Amino acid sequence: MKKVFGVFRQDLKSIIRSKAAILIIIGLCILPSLYAWINIRASWNPYANTGNLPIAVTNNDEGASFNGREINVGNQIITELKKNQSIHWIILDSWQANYGLNEGYYYALIEIPSDFSQKLVSLTSVTAPKPNIIYRVNEKLNAIASKISNAATQELADNIKSNFLATVTKEVLETLNPVADNIQTNKAKILQIKDTLTQAGSDLEAIRGFIAKANTDSEALQGYLKTVKTNLPQITAQINNLQSASEANKSLVLSTKQAINNTASEINNDLIQLEAINQQNQLLLSTLKQMAATSDAGNLATIIAELSSPLNSAANLIDADINSLESINKNYPNNSISQLISMLKDLQRLVSDEKTKVNALKTLLNNGASQASLNSAIDQAAALNQEIANNLVPITNNFYSAGLKVFNNLSDNLTSGLDNINTILESTKVIVPQLNALANYGIAGSEISVQEANDLNNQLANLQDELNQLQAKLKDLNENNLNTMINIMKMNPAQAAGFLSSPIDVKEVDIYNMKTFGVGLTPFYTVLAIWVGGLLSSSLLSVEHTAYGDNDKRTLTLIQRHYGKMLLFMTISLVQAVIVTLGDKFILGVSPVNFPLMLGFALLSGICFTSIIFTLVSIFGNVGKAIVVVIMVFQIAGSGGIYPIQTNPRIFGILQPLWPFTYAIGGFREAIAGPLWGKVMNYAAALLIFSLVFLCLGILKKLFYSLTELMERKFKESGL
Repeated sequence: MKKVFGVFRQDLKSIIRSKAAILIIIGLCILPSLYAWINIRASWNPYANTGNLPIAVTNNDEGASFNGREINVGNQIITELKKNQSIHWIILDSWQANYGLNEGYYYALIEIPSDFSQKLVSLTSVTAPKPNIIYRVNEKLNAIASKISNAATQELADNIKSNFLATVTKEVLETLNPVADNIQTNKAKILQIKDTLTQAGSDLEAIRGFIAKANTDSEALQGYLKTVKTNLPQITAQINNLQSASEANKSLVLSTKQAINNTASEINNDLIQLEAINQQNQLLLSTLKQMAATSDAGNLATIIAELSSPLNSAANLIDADINSLESINKNYPNNSISQLISMLKDLQRLVSDEKTKVNALKTLLNNGASQASLNSAIDQAAALNQEIANNLVPITNNFYSAGLKVFNNLSDNLTSGLDNINTILESTKVIVPQLNALANYGIAGSEISVQEANDLNNQLANLQDELNQLQAKLKDLNENNLNTMINIMKMNPAQAAGFLSSPIDVKEVDIYNMKTFGVGLTPFYTVLAIWVGGLLSSSLLSVEHTAYGDNDKRTLTLIQRHYGKMLLFMTISLVQAVIVTLGDKFILGVSPVNFPLMLGFALLSGICFTSIIFTLVSIFGNVGKAIVVVIMVFQIAGSGGIYPIQTNPRIFGILQPLWPFTYAIGGFREAIAGPLWGKVMNYAAALLIFSLVFLCLGILKKLFYSLTELMERKFKESGL
């Protein structure tokens, strides 16, 4: 080792004696830092300047008429865009916009077609064409700009949909409010439909009895037909009343179906939101468990406070779903719905228990409880959270496998009855004139044949069957169902429209507070700069130690010269790492949570990268330099430094653990955002293993020295 350090001292003396060497070494130490700083600063916050992106907008909308009002949604969009500063919107006519897009003056073009308002209004009909906003992009100008403009266009479309849904819902409910009052007034008549059908069935049964008796007594049949003829106008009036009541009931049944479908959709959305809340609580409890070891009461209190709000939201969602299901189950009892209610009540109890545990944990923290007590309380809350997660799975499975079928069957049963009512009643009206004709014929004639009486009896039997089917389909019509429909139709239009247009508000929470894009790229460019520094050193400086006399040649072995020379490269790399790290903090303004850890990973990365680069170049010469460049190229794409590794081809994910960049970047991220010490130790251990492996590989230099020296000499002789 003494001789190894002797080589290092000779290199330092050589640098000190030469002003040119000093200048080169100083430049070599600073140059990689410029590479990192310039790239980080250029990427510091690019999305803050999207207001300078020129996007052309052309409005060809001709407008439409809706409820007696002339509307032009295209003009409304243009008005809103003029207020929006997130993109530099340029309003032009169609020819100028397309010409500017093709010539590269604008990154993209948004065109509102002439029939946009017309198609948007037609969405209130059953079969309506979807309105389109035409989006054209000039991809060759800039790939990222096209993605930004595409996101802005999608946000514009979402706003249009939300506003349109709110407007339509408000108009519908405002129309239904008076209808609800009318139904409330005529509720008794609507409910009388069932009694009218029962009476009509009884009358038909009596008619059939008299026809049967006519087989033996034609005179009795003749007298009865006179009575029937007298009663036929009453039957016709009853059928007309049934048709009127059926039309009035149609809107009620459709509203009930919509209410049931909305309830199913709300429960589905609530289950998804409950799973998201539970996952959020799992993450918060995990963070709380890790932070409990630091005894940081302030952060613990903050996390505990954040736990209460999701639990309250979950309790409210479960309570709302239980109330909706119980209301439906009361009117349409069903075992699947009852089972789902029972499972939700069990889940409600678990959420209440977890809220109690969180409150107890808050009390322990306020009373200054021991760390053991806090850990025990956290474990209890985590156990309840896991039990909630376990219960959510069967609840969701039960809802999708059985609950949705029940809701669909209820909706289908409500509408299928309505589809057949008018058909049955129309058929009945056709038969009444036939009865009247038969009655006249019986009165005029002295005798009616038994066969004719039997035919008439069969027709009446079919009519009675149809009336019986109609009665069965209307069996679910009761006062409770009508009250439910009336309550839905009387909802506040503005409140309901606001909820349906935007039922969910998404709250974005930054866990590590790394909002600036440049801070997120700092680990990658800093690590890359350290590697580039090592590559520049191997290109500008010789990796071979030059002997200073015969004594050096006799006393120094090849391995001693190798490791002695490596010390110089490693020293330069450490200086480069310190400069670039200090510049990240004090020049660029990156504020790491743990700066000593960040500096430590910079030094460890310099040691690791130098051992790899110097060993490969020293053993393989120019071929080694090419290998180092190839490794750098693979690491840029395959270490997950900029894009998530999952977005790259699968081979990059397989090779990711083999690159030192992976662990160096990970260490920098832990230092900047806040360390998880388990990961920190893993990253540091991986870098140390890389260092030790390539330090040991330096012993192989003896095997390749002759071949490498020969190739280098031949290359120099080539004159290239």
